[in-house]
Amino acid sequence: MPKRIAGYEILEALGKGSFGESFKARQISLDRLVHLTVLPPPETTKGIHSVARVCASLTHPHLVSGIDLGEAEGVRFLVTEWVEGPSVGEVVRRGGSIAEERSLEIALACAQGLDQAARHGLVHGGITPEAVVIALGGNPKLRGFGADRALARSAMDWRSPEQRRGLATDVRSDIWSLGAVLYFMLSAQHPAEGAPPPEVADGVVIETTLPLREANRKLQPETYDLVERMLAQSAEARFPSARELTEALEALLVKLDERVSLRPAAVRRARPAHVRRFRRHR
Repeated sequence: MPKRIAGYEILEALGKGSFGESFKARQISLDRLVHLTVLPPPETTKGIHSVARVCASLTHPHLVSGIDLGEAEGVRFLVTEWVEGPSVGEVVRRGGSIAEERSLEIALACAQGLDQAARHGLVHGGITPEAVVIALGGNPKLRGFGADRALARSAMDWRSPEQRRGLATDVRSDIWSLGAVLYFMLSAQHPAEGAPPPEVADGVVIETTLPLREANRKLQPETYDLVERMLAQSAEARFPSARELTEALEALLVKLDERVSLRPAAVRRARPAHVRRFRRHR
């Protein structure tokens, strides 16, 4: 691998993602860190370059932004922003479960990003706690749309039931995975931990999850209901779109706000200034 590609200096190999080899790099002209993926030759793949082109054009406050899609000396590459900050996985491993309202805020940010991607015909297909990064300042960003999947790898299986069976997937599969990550934020454990063994019905293995009520008994009833719907075994029983999930999360957060406002001032939680600012992004 050359030490430079076009105007980018290669700093560190990160592994292989869905699109190709992944690197931490520096954009020389602006002296900033970026994420660079070397794409395979077009004749050896199907559709990767067109998907990469869409990824490079994505712009949303809660998605890792595309910067460049180019070719130099026979090497085709995709460049996306480098986000400094811990992943949700790192936050939970370091400090345990995340507060209910903040967890819902992070899930809302991801749902808004998924909605934007869906408008461009993209399904993430690999949401894990490592795919959600909390940028400096507190803004959640979803990464891993193929190009930076190497940064989003996880030791546990966060795929939806239909993904594990090798069936066709759509945004409802992403909703299941995001539900699993939300469950993880609220309980510090994977939904399958402590669950009964898988069941078999008509020759199909049906994975089971431990109800969130048993993993954390201190949440609001509506939060349990929302996570349960996101984690439904059948895709038809989940939210049909990221937009409808976004609306449900917004409505739930409004309810939580109203309940907090009714508490005596002495017991209300102080809220950092950055927590609210991303709710309005669409």
